[in-house]
Amino acid sequence: MFGLFSKKQPQPTVTSEDKVWIEESLSWFLEAFGLERLQARPFIAPTFENFPYNELNDSRQFQQLFEQLCVYFDVAPDDIAVSFFDDIQSEEWTSVPVYSNAAEPAGLYTQVYTSSGQRFHIELAKSNLNHPELLVAVLAHELAHVKLLGGNYLHPDNDDMEQMTDLATIFFGFGIFMANSVHTQGRYWTSRVGYLPSQIISYMNALICYITETDVHSYLGLLNSNTIDLFKKDYEFLSLTGDTTLTPEKLLEHDQTFQHFAKIQQHLDHRNYEQVIAESEALLRHLPGDIGAYNSWGYALLVQKKYSEAIHQFTKAIELNPYWEYPYNNRGYCLLQLEDLENGFADITQSMELNQHNAYAWRNLGAYYSKTGMPEKALEYLEQAEKMDPKTEMINFYLGQVHLKLGNTEQAQHYLAKSKELQEDNDATIE
Repeated sequence: MFGLFSKKQPQPTVTSEDKVWIEESLSWFLEAFGLERLQARPFIAPTFENFPYNELNDSRQFQQLFEQLCVYFDVAPDDIAVSFFDDIQSEEWTSVPVYSNAAEPAGLYTQVYTSSGQRFHIELAKSNLNHPELLVAVLAHELAHVKLLGGNYLHPDNDDMEQMTDLATIFFGFGIFMANSVHTQGRYWTSRVGYLPSQIISYMNALICYITETDVHSYLGLLNSNTIDLFKKDYEFLSLTGDTTLTPEKLLEHDQTFQHFAKIQQHLDHRNYEQVIAESEALLRHLPGDIGAYNSWGYALLVQKKYSEAIHQFTKAIELNPYWEYPYNNRGYCLLQLEDLENGFADITQSMELNQHNAYAWRNLGAYYSKTGMPEKALEYLEQAEKMDPKTEMINFYLGQVHLKLGNTEQAQHYLAKSKELQEDNDATIE
């Protein structure tokens, strides 16, 4: 009888707080990137069959590996420059460019990962080239970083950026690499301790195995001693208790949200704004109170110059989440179009305070200063927006207008011609 009370119940290796954070993060990844992506490739095995490279010091082999990893993360190799340094003590830095027709020579940077201007920059220790599995783990983390930043899923000031990047690396199929390299150490920069403890990596991997119904025995055969015991405990906990918020019903709900957002983005790309509104309404029926749906709905009205109606949608998004920068910036732009300059300025500066890395906020402040008779200051903000993202909508139009005001005829003609070529929607308040 007493044996019933003394039997030890399975427990996860993570704290209850970390368990919630992992499951909420995985839910977010599913809504951002889709369940199908996870089910199609839950784990990539660290085998020669998958990565047939025997000499990564050969720049061609490294380039092939790099481009292969870019495919896994759906990022463009030409948007990224890779450089290497000799070791942590070296004062002589060497550079290896990514060989691609559109790629510029890689620069020399002092951080392992930075973002600057038109391209992302990844810098790696040259010694990593002698440790293929470790190199894949490091590169996968940096490409996950590019994915999150480049797609505006997170911005650099996010407190959980590095931890979320490690989780995203696991989500995109590199959980075995992350688990096997978490405690790999060597001389200088041949180590990858990572940003997450072994327990969190283990639980994330076990959770993915559980919800995708992956053959756990084949997975175990690929793990080294770093996390194998932790993984066994976490998988046993999930398989025996089913204690996770990611039930089949929840997985379906997250995937439906992803499908709605995918359709919204598709319609935005094709400028089908009425369909954007219809799909945003459908998403709100599925997920009432979704701020992304309100922001997309408002943006579709904005580009149609229905500014008062757009403001209504952006205000709903702000009321639901006053800490998300995009609705403030979009509402501020609409207010500028309605000549409510001071309230527009207040919204745009609020957006800037929440995220200084949004090129559209810089563009909109440039538009504000142009409208208020300060073209020199306007030019500073507009040039910064162009530097941050030259694809920022209407940046050429505004730069052309400001150069006209400053009497820079040649520059004005250049930007206005480019604006016309791109068919930019012009500011409603400028003739």
